[in-house]
Amino acid sequence: MMEEKIYESFAENSSNVSLFLFTIGPVQQFISQARKTQDLFMGSFLLSYLTFIGMEEVIDRYGPKSIIYPNLSAQPLMEWHLKRCNINRKSSISSFIDQPTIPNRFVALIPESEESKIIKLAHKMEDIVRKKWKEMVDIVLNKFKLIDKIRLDKKDEDCNAVIKKQTLDFPEIYWVAMPFKKDGRYITEEDFKDFFEEVQKENVGLIYHLGYSALEKSMGIRKNLRNFSQINEYGKKCNICGTKEGVIKAGMGSLQVGKYISEKEALCIPCFVKRALDKYLGDKVDGKFIDYTFPSTAEMASSNFKKRALKDAEVQFNAYIDDIKKIVGENVLRQIQVKPLNKIEGDFNNVVNIEGEWFFEENLCTENIKKQFGIEIDDKEIEDLRKSLKQITDKVGEPNPYYAVVLFDGDNMGEWLAGKLLHNFEHIYGSDLWNKLPNKVKEELKTSIKNKLLAPTIHSLISLSLRNYSLEFVKKIVEDDHLGKLIYSGGDDVLAFVNLKDLFEVMRRLRAAFSGHIKIENNEIKVDWSNNTGFVEKDGKLLLTMGKNATASCGVVIAHYKTPLKMVMDKVRETEKKAKSNTEKDSFAISLLKRSGEEKIIVSKWKYGDMDVLEILKELSYLFRRNQSGVRISRRIVYTLAEEFAKLKDKCGNYIAETGIINTEIKRVVLRAVDTVSGNIGKEEKKNISKEISDVLKNLYHKYDDDIDNFLKLIEISAFIGKEGE
Repeated sequence: MMEEKIYESFAENSSNVSLFLFTIGPVQQFISQARKTQDLFMGSFLLSYLTFIGMEEVIDRYGPKSIIYPNLSAQPLMEWHLKRCNINRKSSISSFIDQPTIPNRFVALIPESEESKIIKLAHKMEDIVRKKWKEMVDIVLNKFKLIDKIRLDKKDEDCNAVIKKQTLDFPEIYWVAMPFKKDGRYITEEDFKDFFEEVQKENVGLIYHLGYSALEKSMGIRKNLRNFSQINEYGKKCNICGTKEGVIKAGMGSLQVGKYISEKEALCIPCFVKRALDKYLGDKVDGKFIDYTFPSTAEMASSNFKKRALKDAEVQFNAYIDDIKKIVGENVLRQIQVKPLNKIEGDFNNVVNIEGEWFFEENLCTENIKKQFGIEIDDKEIEDLRKSLKQITDKVGEPNPYYAVVLFDGDNMGEWLAGKLLHNFEHIYGSDLWNKLPNKVKEELKTSIKNKLLAPTIHSLISLSLRNYSLEFVKKIVEDDHLGKLIYSGGDDVLAFVNLKDLFEVMRRLRAAFSGHIKIENNEIKVDWSNNTGFVEKDGKLLLTMGKNATASCGVVIAHYKTPLKMVMDKVRETEKKAKSNTEKDSFAISLLKRSGEEKIIVSKWKYGDMDVLEILKELSYLFRRNQSGVRISRRIVYTLAEEFAKLKDKCGNYIAETGIINTEIKRVVLRAVDTVSGNIGKEEKKNISKEISDVLKNLYHKYDDDIDNFLKLIEISAFIGKEGE
């Protein structure tokens, strides 16, 4: 039968094959339960690492090619696995081993169809993952001599019972399998009648497509039957998760206030192990986690200030660090030393860097230093530190206390992976197989969008495209070319911290790279909306991308570095949903959380025709920035426009002005707001520049369907970002 021939093509002539889906969680809940940035990152890495530990069993039994998703080519953890097997295939990507690039789920095509063998495989994988988690717990607790110090409040349970009770429900592990042989026969469309309302029997080649769709439906059903274990605990709850009792506190064992715990924190065992995971990882993954530090929100906010200081006030910068060392001592200095961001490390040599919070004057006080390090210093010494810091700010301006969290996600990935968004079938199966199909079947496949089929080859190509995006482009965009730090990049989804100066350009490049609309020049990734080929040339190789029809949405939160991280993470997920809910998706949303409690939210498409919205916002933010050559725009323009437009509303609050009036108002207000900061620019040139700016703003306004409020928020956020250095 033709059906069996197609089946054999994807089964690689194996008579027994199954689709196998394995996933570890919880994801959003576990990762977002964070008080420090290190909690956030380590939660991501932990899930990525444990998923790969489970995946290793499939790799060792059936080979890496059995993994359909994610693509394992040059994956850092895969390179690490090969190295442990004495196979050295180190690539340039191997240095990313401290990045969570393995998603929390994988799909494999395994040469097994016997139920008992599949169950045995799944249970073996589950056992391996749980043993690895227990090993992590034991090693981390032993590092701090906590293993015999832990008790539940008001309980006499011994430490082993407490450890077991608090760790038994992590991680959540789910798996499903879809064999393509049943009772000694190949499965047919009839076998899927419980999954789908209607399956057309005459369609050839549906088996893999239906099998994968049924696999995903089965996983959804399985997750609805979540594992549950009753845990009754009393006393103060963990400061991170808020569910288990906080049994680990500063002063227990060798655990002191500092990197791993704050003065009044009480953490449960899983949350503490997540935060201190680097103590377990140590030299396990190429030594990347020895003396590991992850930038704080203050470090992210202050990174452009540091870049300016190292460029224009290096002597004062180093003198300030020396002054801190003299006053607080070398031991404290070691505690606050952190690795600089990749971009700073790449631009400046041998940077001695300390935590970003020490560059904000508000943190230079006796109470703060005593709270963090338990040492007493007098007011005179504080005053000396402030004077030393002022030597820097007098030259390069103040650090901006705000930073951004970026959550990026491909649109409709479920439909891509289910085959619903695939292109013509003659391109999917290849000409040889396509030509063998009956004409009646060809016509049916061509005309019915419902029957676009997913084949293993296509599934693998999608995985390859997502792998290329995650490993070849995302880290370079966020960390190497800009002031940013990745939390995770596992295919189509990205979570990152970004300094405000680089926010708009990072967003632009992430979106363009996802659909392949980029080019690489002089080792820099640049946006190129004219590249519709679906390929990007890098280092002499053509890299496959998702292609011009792929879209993505992005949520961004701009927050003060002292805003609770949990609040910021909840808000960024909410903001991403606003972007996803915009017409046809392919949008971004930005939420500005001011420290005063005021919030501004904008939602926009990435592009309107040929107009690149973020490119305009980037240019506006540059013009709002002081101390730049040429011109600048007064930030009062936002309030002036708002006041003028308010006069154009009727009693119900609706704008009633005609387009011509709106255009005239924009032109007039811009002309008054534009100022020259260069003696070489005369009145006529200023007038021309004002016209260019007003034309851009008028175009932007009309692209938003005359939504004046959203238009004003766009300008306000650009102005807010442009205040860097004041």
